[in-house]
Amino acid sequence: MRQEKTRIDWLDIAKGMSIILVVIYHTLLYHDFHEIAPDLYARISGIMTPIRMPLFFTVSGFLAASAVQAPWRDFLSRKIWLLIYLFAVWSTARWLFFHYIQTNALVPAEGSDPYQLIEMWWAPNTGIWFIWALAIFMVATKLLSSAHHATSIAIAAMVSILTFGEHLQIDLFTHRNVLQYFVFFLFGCWYGKSVVGTITQRPLLMAFGGFLLFAALYLLRWRLQAIEKGSWALISSIAGLAWLCGTAVLMSRLQPVRHAFAYFGRNTLPVYVTHVMIASLLVAAIATLVKAHAASGYVTAPLVVIIAIGLSLAIKAVADRSGAGWLYVPPARRKRQAIAA
Repeated sequence: MRQEKTRIDWLDIAKGMSIILVVIYHTLLYHDFHEIAPDLYARISGIMTPIRMPLFFTVSGFLAASAVQAPWRDFLSRKIWLLIYLFAVWSTARWLFFHYIQTNALVPAEGSDPYQLIEMWWAPNTGIWFIWALAIFMVATKLLSSAHHATSIAIAAMVSILTFGEHLQIDLFTHRNVLQYFVFFLFGCWYGKSVVGTITQRPLLMAFGGFLLFAALYLLRWRLQAIEKGSWALISSIAGLAWLCGTAVLMSRLQPVRHAFAYFGRNTLPVYVTHVMIASLLVAAIATLVKAHAASGYVTAPLVVIIAIGLSLAIKAVADRSGAGWLYVPPARRKRQAIAA
């Protein structure tokens, strides 16, 4: 029998938080396009902008630490090949969906030109970008392994600040995101172990202190305009990480909550790759029924989030049972996993 790695429940909970925040964000974008987005929800989602992807990439960096230390051959054949495979499969799936089934209201050009299936390898323009970014982050981290870690992170942090602050003019959002978020993956990979220990030991201090700092930074930037945008974004992300990670530790001590959120954290992939297609269809259908009544969004937005997450997980379960598991795992690897089990 293959032995499973020991998992840290609160890290799964934190990753689960990140995917829920991402689904909420995309759901509200489609609601906003159809003019049925509640202003309160949109404001709350906007406040969480500095936390969503930094949380995901920091936890991903921590979880990737052992893979980055593997020999290059194993690293490329196991980790990077998996990401390349998933990026190809799901970018193609999205292209087909928005070409034949529904126009993407937010990115109408998606699915309009087969050339996009080639261009995506250097200039992705869809929600699948995070898989592409993870591959870049992992290779870059491994290449930097012999460099001075503190110096590398300081440089990555400076690039992040310059990009967040729009001092570096980069048109495509995916290219900007790579420069903005690499520092979080790098830090999680190299220093995650010690930070995880600190947060686990002092969750209340981290949660409460992180929240207070995050709230203070929000006040300084958006109410008083007293802090530069790039520095604000990076420091707010760090404060938000402390807040939500500390909260995740506290949540892990409540068994029903731990099981529910940790499950999301262990199954982020199927939600990330399919929820946009589901949400776009649902919100378009809802918009035709309620017209431009934003008040209805107070009910429909949470409903779409729940259905999009649940249906994404259900699609994964059906795929596994119907022989379509190759959508999530390369066939050769799936065969090896079955033999090992």
